Amino acid sequence: MQLLSLPARYSCARLPATTVPGCAFWIALLTVSFPALSLAGNPQQAPETPAPVVRIAFVGDILLEAPWRQPPLPPSQMFEDVRAFLAEFDLVVGNLEEPLTNHPTRTPHKNPDMVAAGRDFIFRATSPEAARALRSAGIRVAALANNHTMDYTERGLLDTLKQLTAAGIVPVGAGENLRKAEQVQVVELRGLRIGFLSFSDVVPRYYWAEGDRPGIASSKYIGRVRAAIARARPQVDTLAIIFHWGEMFASEPSPRQRELAQAAQRAGADLILGAHPHVLQGVGCLGPVPVVYSAGNFVFATRNPAARRSAIFEIRISREKIESVRVVPVLLDSQGRPHLAAGEEARRILAEMEQLSSQLGARFVNHTATCSP
Repeated sequence: MQLLSLPARYSCARLPATTVPGCAFWIALLTVSFPALSLAGNPQQAPETPAPVVRIAFVGDILLEAPWRQPPLPPSQMFEDVRAFLAEFDLVVGNLEEPLTNHPTRTPHKNPDMVAAGRDFIFRATSPEAARALRSAGIRVAALANNHTMDYTERGLLDTLKQLTAAGIVPVGAGENLRKAEQVQVVELRGLRIGFLSFSDVVPRYYWAEGDRPGIASSKYIGRVRAAIARARPQVDTLAIIFHWGEMFASEPSPRQRELAQAAQRAGADLILGAHPHVLQGVGCLGPVPVVYSAGNFVFATRNPAARRSAIFEIRISREKIESVRVVPVLLDSQGRPHLAAGEEARRILAEMEQLSSQLGARFVNHTATCSP
């Protein structure tokens, strides 16, 4: 409760002696009746309530069923070693690298010779437990703007949207039409409205949404990204953009990644997150805006040692800014399951991330990057 002092000109000592008794009576009455008034002491401020801070985990590519891993493991087993850790966060966001569908028809828009040669892939997860496994691992926002969401045609996408929504997961970056694919998805946490947009810069033929046709949000025309940010900005306190971009197995961001990041930052994004290269890239800063250029793989069976070194990115968000981005080292096993890295493996991943980030503007202290205006 704030106590207010009366100005000196209203002191009883400044009044004629004959009025002092009455003066003292009225001041006493005011002090008792209105505790906010006091003649003694300085104003006292009520203790301030700490500003809310939201902790988000961002993870990279999630492939629950890989065609080269047979028989497939149950989706619920893929997150066993990280489930408890992810449960500590207010929100987990990841890139879902395949549709969830039993629809049998493959896309006709990928080159069959490239697929046969293993230079392109067609993915899907057929298990009815897939969406529930994602949700039980803490994932609440799934980015769908990528080069595999439409691998089983429009029907596969619609099945995916239905399954994710039924499991309590918010899909972003794809939809029944262009408007929905580019629509911001807002999650409210601790009084903060956090918005997510997702765009792919890797867009197979006819995977993009168009008018009333289902598909993904494409960043091929940067003007559409800017327009989506402008529409989303008034609706949220913090705006995150998830890009599917870059070159496969490249450890440094490409000029195109930098171009898109700069465009998103200038248009009003607060946080920029990336996937697709399948290996880690550094954390950068564009003014106060952190950029996770590539989170690598998170659930993904691969023999490539670099593609098995990964991370969980812990992002702390306050009402005023993105406070920090902490790197939590992760190592994938031969089945593509993530495990929290320890010892020499953890030190190697952290050293790699600090080295990759050193030229991108982020300053690391205790494995945590911060950006300044």
